[in-house]
Amino acid sequence: MNIAPQNPIADLRKATGYGTEQLSLISGLTPLEIMKLESGELVDPAKIARLFAAAGMKRV
Repeated sequence: MNIAPQNPIADLRKATGYGTEQLSLISGLTPLEIMKLESGELVDPAKIARLFAAAGMKRV
């Protein structure tokens, strides 16, 4: 999986094949929160961690 530094959250979602709605169901975040995280409007480390965990990424 190759994640570009410009928008790693959107790239992660796309690389996993999840749509915003699917990732919302898996992560427990709202689609709006996911869109704001992807755009950089919302920067919340706990929510970002939830997205990465939902996508199957392990913390390093």
